[in-house]
Amino acid sequence: MQLNHAFVLTLIAGSLVACGGGGGSSSPADPVVAVNPPVTPVAPVAPPVVPVTPTAAGENTGSVSARFVNGDNSRFIFTSIGLQSSGKASLLVQDASGALSNIGSIVLTGNPAVTREISGDASFAQGRWFKGSFSNSSGATTLSGNNASAHYIAYNVLAALPATGTFTCDAGTFTAPSYTGGSSVSSTAYFATVSGNASLSFDASGAKVALAIDASAGGSTGKVSASTTIASAASSSITGGYLSNGTGAQLMLGDGGAGRYLLIAAYKTPLANGANYQGVATFRCS
Repeated sequence: MQLNHAFVLTLIAGSLVACGGGGGSSSPADPVVAVNPPVTPVAPVAPPVVPVTPTAAGENTGSVSARFVNGDNSRFIFTSIGLQSSGKASLLVQDASGALSNIGSIVLTGNPAVTREISGDASFAQGRWFKGSFSNSSGATTLSGNNASAHYIAYNVLAALPATGTFTCDAGTFTAPSYTGGSSVSSTAYFATVSGNASLSFDASGAKVALAIDASAGGSTGKVSASTTIASAASSSITGGYLSNGTGAQLMLGDGGAGRYLLIAAYKTPLANGANYQGVATFRCS
């Protein structure tokens, strides 16, 4: 299924943790940002998850090799518990650490305001909001430093797809997939470890993309596998059960600069134990 980035994504907010976030809808004055309607989170199981403070609480982690170059072709994808948004990155604010604090109409504030797994260069900016409060036109969502996180990527869309070519992708750059509900887990499994691989080629039908992402937490594992064709430079493709809290992904292409390409993914995966996780990833292909 091919979608434009401005298309409203309907997220079925199945089982959500009590400490999770909520959703909101875009302001009518900013139609390019698509955000889910308000969602009231519920605990996935009894008893509810108890927030914890990670070892490195209060500090950003990660870094960028260069500041992201924002322009007319800049886009973003943003996902948290009960909320998904994507569209034109008309306004981005990037601080000295490389973290984004303003993504379109979504703004992170707080003392502290903490971003984890910061990564990127001139072609993309990626991270996971972990502490603080992010707001949009419909209200604010507090991130208390537990499993609730908001994952983002900003990137520059391609001007056009090449006619042909096969490219080798690197091992990927990931945020830590965060627990969003399903089977109860201990605090040590609020975030999963992750690895993956991807491939990219072009022909007359468009961009043929494939990826596999493996996640592991609390002794259980899960896998996202996706293979699809993206027909145009500014479109995206949704695979599997991404819109229904199942296993799946939303895939986009970005301009990696100097003849390189970015394969960008927001994904969800249940683990074998029934716990659900979500995150984002960027693969550089050259």
